[in-house]
Amino acid sequence: MLFDVIIRFLTALGLTLLINAKGITTTTVVMSICVFLILQISLLIDNKIIYLALTAFPFFFTLVYFFIFDYSPLLICFLLLIAGFSFISLYLYEKLLECKRLLYRTRDDSKELEEILQDKNKRLMSEQDQQVHLATLAERNRIAREIHDNVGHLLSRAILLLGAITVVNKDENLTPQLDMLSATLDESMAKMRSSVHDLHDDSIDLQKNFTEIIGELKNFSITTDLDIDESIPTNIKLSLIGILKEAVTNILKHSNGDSVSIILQRNYSFCTISVSDNGTLSDNAIKRINSDDYEGIGLENIKNRARSLGGDAYFYTNDGFTVFARLPYSMNEK
Repeated sequence: MLFDVIIRFLTALGLTLLINAKGITTTTVVMSICVFLILQISLLIDNKIIYLALTAFPFFFTLVYFFIFDYSPLLICFLLLIAGFSFISLYLYEKLLECKRLLYRTRDDSKELEEILQDKNKRLMSEQDQQVHLATLAERNRIAREIHDNVGHLLSRAILLLGAITVVNKDENLTPQLDMLSATLDESMAKMRSSVHDLHDDSIDLQKNFTEIIGELKNFSITTDLDIDESIPTNIKLSLIGILKEAVTNILKHSNGDSVSIILQRNYSFCTISVSDNGTLSDNAIKRINSDDYEGIGLENIKNRARSLGGDAYFYTNDGFTVFARLPYSMNEK
């Protein structure tokens, strides 16, 4: 904009000098002011045709003035030179602005593409991490089964054989050694079971189980807000999976709604799960639920799962049906 103003100022100055070349009069002063104002006002016009017309008008007006008052051909040549300078400068300035706009657009497009690529890269890395995690859990599960089926079987057979040997043993000198061996085998079996149990517990993928269970709601519009953390204690994971499974089964069997909302939230000392649908319930069903008189065992199982961990479960019948459970971590730690 500043460059455009400077060009128009120089143009107006040149035209003013030409107009006043034969002397300064009231007419030439008025013409000079009009030329200056028209050139500067044209900057405020957005329409390109009007903009060009207002830019060219002072030159045409000055040229007519020269012919009327019989100005010399030399002044007319100077007028044409100023016109050529002005229009070439304005044309180059317009081209410069167009190149700058193109540069900015290219920069913005490049930045947008870079952000898209970064987002895709993050998603790809997240998917790869998830695949590695699932593969790790599957391998742990396989190792746990191998230990349980092979090592566990061999230890069980050794314990049985040792028991049979102990029964038929007649040498009292071997009795202490046999008892020691029996205790060692029992301890080995206990540690093996503990290790298998730990491996199996680590292989519980809460995200995968939730995804599979929610996937059963094929005919419902689903909204989820899941704050999932795989570091949640194992028995809490199992209860969350069981509660969600019971709630989804209940929806598939009894709900006449078309949308389901599932929310899992975590706190440092407890977590909550809420499963809601927009189905309608009869007055009799609402009365039975409010009085804890359930028809099936699904809702009772939900309450029992929550209470076994020191938590509780509640059922709400406002605007559909909602299963809400609160599970504390503290009892699990004890």
